[in-house]
Amino acid sequence: MAVYQADDQAALQPHLLSGERILWTGRPDPRRLFGASDTFLIPFSLIWGGFALFWEASVFGLFSQQSTQPVDAFFVLWGVPFVVVGQYFIWGRFLYKRWDRARTVYAVTSQRVIVLRRGSLQSVFLNQLPTLNQHMRGDWSGSIDFTTVPFGYGYWANTGMDWLARRGAPLAFYDIPDVAGVYRLVAEARTAGT
Repeated sequence: MAVYQADDQAALQPHLLSGERILWTGRPDPRRLFGASDTFLIPFSLIWGGFALFWEASVFGLFSQQSTQPVDAFFVLWGVPFVVVGQYFIWGRFLYKRWDRARTVYAVTSQRVIVLRRGSLQSVFLNQLPTLNQHMRGDWSGSIDFTTVPFGYGYWANTGMDWLARRGAPLAFYDIPDVAGVYRLVAEARTAGT
């Protein structure tokens, strides 16, 4: 089962070991922007962003009857980072997630599972995979987790805020079509290598 795109193979070629063959390549679906963590992150982002905007509006006196009072520059500047972070939480992380997905390639080789993201390589040898967990949706797409991470690190994965836990980011294929087929390929290659 050799399924891959020519440009993905070219991107992976410099990272392959001697004798290593590509069995499958894929990319995360750029249309899938919502994940399980968003059930918490979306309400939290709306509360954070809404309060930050309310704070700034209050500092400018938009809710006060006496708009002749001078604006305190310290409080205006204090609120700006909270507004920026709130806007990133609300919509910016989805733009980042889509941008990041366009630059991510997944691969299963005869020796490893590989995630190549913007020139950064993350891989695990098949015979050293600590876990192999599949999460499938009704349309047969889904994700496969290959590693375990300390509590909290994996929470940010696949949210557009992955950069918060880049060092502890789990090795996973997110939002791929035919996740069961890729899972089976990894399991068979893992068994063949032992």
